[in-house]
Amino acid sequence: MFNISNAHAEKLNLTETYTAPIGQSIGYYTETDRINASQAYQLFRNGHFQSGSEEISNYGIGSNPVWISLSINNPTQTLINRIIHFDNYWLDEVSAYWLSSDRIAHFEHQGDLSLFYKQPTFQPSYNFQYSYPPGITTVLIRLQTLDAMVIPVYLFDESQSAQNSIFNSYSYGFLYGAIIALLIYNFILFLGLRLRSYFYYCLYLLNFLILNMAYSGHGSLWLWPNSPYWQQWAVPILMVTFCSSGIVFACHFLRLRYQLPLLHKILKSLCVLFPILMLLAVILQDRVLGLIFAFDLMLLFSGLMIVLGVLSLNFGNISARLFLLASISSMIGIAITALAVWSYIPFNDFTYRAAEIGVGIDILLLALALTERFRRIENEKLIAEKMAQMDPLTLLNNRRAFYQLVEPQFNQANGTMESPSNTPSIVMIDIDKFKDINDKYGHIFGDLVLVKVASIIRDTLRKNDIVARWGGEEFIVFLPQTAAKEADSLAMRICENIAKLNLQHQHVKVQVTASIGIVTSNAEIYQLPALIEQADKHLYQAKRAGRNRICNSEQALTHSVAS
Repeated sequence: MFNISNAHAEKLNLTETYTAPIGQSIGYYTETDRINASQAYQLFRNGHFQSGSEEISNYGIGSNPVWISLSINNPTQTLINRIIHFDNYWLDEVSAYWLSSDRIAHFEHQGDLSLFYKQPTFQPSYNFQYSYPPGITTVLIRLQTLDAMVIPVYLFDESQSAQNSIFNSYSYGFLYGAIIALLIYNFILFLGLRLRSYFYYCLYLLNFLILNMAYSGHGSLWLWPNSPYWQQWAVPILMVTFCSSGIVFACHFLRLRYQLPLLHKILKSLCVLFPILMLLAVILQDRVLGLIFAFDLMLLFSGLMIVLGVLSLNFGNISARLFLLASISSMIGIAITALAVWSYIPFNDFTYRAAEIGVGIDILLLALALTERFRRIENEKLIAEKMAQMDPLTLLNNRRAFYQLVEPQFNQANGTMESPSNTPSIVMIDIDKFKDINDKYGHIFGDLVLVKVASIIRDTLRKNDIVARWGGEEFIVFLPQTAAKEADSLAMRICENIAKLNLQHQHVKVQVTASIGIVTSNAEIYQLPALIEQADKHLYQAKRAGRNRICNSEQALTHSVAS
């Protein structure tokens, strides 16, 4: 990380533009005992500062305080304004000293432990603005934190600083806007549908939102500007609540209570244990312990989500497919950021925000998973409702569905019965001697007869006619806008087509016929129950007259069909 042989890092020339972190132009010294600025300057003069070999230095969690040195050259004869920018917000103390002619010319202090309203700039980062006189100015900055000692330092002019601020504002604005929109949308769905998965998803979103605001500095900027103590503990505590809310959501979304009851109990216990352990770290005032526990928990949480997704997928849980993809995305992002913070891999803009990217993709995929599950549940409800209105053998409407479909049309038709063509008719159909067929050839063959007859009735009817299995071997048909003569003709075709049915049982031809009763609504019979009752009477009149025939309401005569 450091070049020990080079006592002083290279000078930074203010006439040049630096777009990348300037870590390789910075000298570093790690405190063993507390020293002041004069002592640090003496160590700098004596060559004890080591020049950096990386753009961003990373000392990990729980590091001793670090001094950094910058030698800044202004080759002009006028003052040049520049901004030293630290692109993180979890440093507890940042004390900057500007030295010229071996004397401290200026001093500024910022940091997590300062009240936010006392910071010189209203931004979620540390910025030290100074007008550099001609010649060499030495800048010494003392950094202290128990969080990850990551030091991304930039030297900006005012234009670069504004561009950086705009980029961060837009990128975080987009991220927070998307999360808040999802949060509101899913909370409204929860209020409307009362499905707890949406509520737990909202908690998961809310925890991630506040966690991100805590470690990016936006929490101190907007939510708790006067609470430096809470800012100290916000990140590890919110990491624990984020993991716990994610586990609760996963348990409910994947229905682990029913598929993996023992694992479900263990996970519920962990959701209680994790906050207790973090509370213990707070009571002991051991923030390093809390941070180590929180980062380890994040990695454990990410891996656990993948395991839960795989297990649920093996149990045939369709919802686990998108959940697994979401968990993989989240784990990759969190792992990259955690490894960067622990200094196992280089720390840069991508590795720093990889967790945001990974969890952002995770959130979107989980939203899609919730939508997919809702659509599937609704489809299942529609299928169940349809099956509740359908005769399972013939796939015709059942009696309940018949009333639901016919009553609105019948009531509407009653108001427009001035013309005979607007009158509805009812047709009742009963298979002749069906009990004998069942007794002689068996119920399986009897079911086949019912299916074949139902198919003939359905194929003979018109598009808007409504047919249902009324019960047993009896069927009912509603003929909208059908006068008596047309109803008779349609009933006769049904009767003829059933008589032509060619069925055999063990090479023996089985003759199937039906008797049909018909009634057309009129001034005397204009209620649906009465109409059905009258059609049923005509049906039995047709049976008494010899079967295989129709009987209508206008005459007592029957019309037989030649067998």
